[in-house]
Amino acid sequence: MTAHEANPNTERDSTPSLTTELLILPDGQILVHNLTQPFAELLHELNPGAEQISSRVTHHSSPNL
Repeated sequence: MTAHEANPNTERDSTPSLTTELLILPDGQILVHNLTQPFAELLHELNPGAEQISSRVTHHSSPNL
């Protein structure tokens, strides 16, 4: 049962959910499902050499203000 089904008077949030599922295996391998951009950036900071993560990080240039 979802929260909305439990309380139908509650309005649903129209913004998309940013949910990433992470599984860390005993051997240290990490499996990720629904990798979001913010989580990809976090994983890239933790391990910048991982090609699988680097390919999913979009680098945005920030304007000099």
